[in-house]
Amino acid sequence: MSLRGEIIFAAMKKILFLGACLVALASQPVIAQTGAADVVVVRVNDGAGSTGHLLIVRGEGKREDVEFSAGVSPNHLGTSGEVMQRVFAKLYQEGYTLKSTFGGSQGYVSTLIFVKEK
Repeated sequence: MSLRGEIIFAAMKKILFLGACLVALASQPVIAQTGAADVVVVRVNDGAGSTGHLLIVRGEGKREDVEFSAGVSPNHLGTSGEVMQRVFAKLYQEGYTLKSTFGGSQGYVSTLIFVKEK
């Protein structure tokens, strides 16, 4: 192979290597650009019974259980609404935003996912 051919071959190898690096970066942009996010899971159980619960989970072993009066009377609905409003307002003040919600099969338990981006 001539000197010119070797130079062209070396240049093509560099271009292919750089192209492979760019493809690798393009295929994983989220990992390269974002840090870890704090996630809070809130389980709301306001089903049958006289007591409802908001279970706030901030991580492994970090749980807070907030009880409230459950029921369908205006007084019970108002009380449970006030408790939920306080908890959600506190999460928003801490920088969390609601990202997802889903309900259980019986309709008594709802799950809310709050995320704080870093």
